[in-house]
This record gives sequence, C-alpha cells and structure tokens, in this order.
Amino acid sequence: MTQKKEILWRENKYEVMSHSQNAYRDIKKSIGKLSYEELTGLIVRAKKIDKTKGSIINTYQHIWGYFKKQATDQEKQQTFILLDQFTKDKVDEDDLWEWLANLTVKYNQLYLLESTIITKYIN
Repeated sequence: MTQKKEILWRENKYEVMSHSQNAYRDIKKSIGKLSYEELTGLIVRAKKIDKTKGSIINTYQHIWGYFKKQATDQEKQQTFILLDQFTKDKVDEDDLWEWLANLTVKYNQLYLLESTIITKYIN
C-alpha cells in the first residue's frame, strides 16, 4: 500500500466506521487492490451513509480503546456516563467525539490526532 493511501485511510477510517461498519470492513479488506482515487471515492460514499446509534457506539468504543489503560477512574466513569446518556438521547454524537478529542489531546494520542472524526473537535 502506498504511503499516500495509508495516510488517507488512517485519517478517515474511524469516520467511515461511524457511518457504516460494513463499509469500513469492505474498504479494509480491499484496500490493497484499490487505487488512491478508488479509495477516496469509497470513503466519500461511506460518509454519505446515514449513521446509526449502533455504528456511533461501536466507533466510540473502538476509539476509547486507545485510552482505557491510561485513563483515570474519573475519565473511565465519564466515558461510560456519556455512552449511557447517548443511548438514552440525553447527549448527542458531538458530545462523544468532543470527549474523546479531549482525551486524545491530553494523552497525546498521535494516531488519533490525525483522525478526521477527532480533529474537528480539537481547538
């Protein structure tokens, strides 16, 4: 895989996942055979798929995995409070990503600092 494709996928994969686990899996499975332009097209199409609560929760939990070992007990508690509130429609998706963006910055998670799902919530 070319470096250009790797970077594009690294930057967009969690946003794709938040729209569709199937699209994420399909791209991941075929990425080696795709041209940069084909990958770009698949990412654009995936981001047009309506998100579901399940796809958002799945992505949130995946990203949370970057922090679960180093987060404080209070941060762990807040992470799951937000998740519970989201499932009950008491907070929206932006609240989830904003929380994870704060953790990304605090713990200097370089991989996530390049992720489009996170970067839009970093000041």
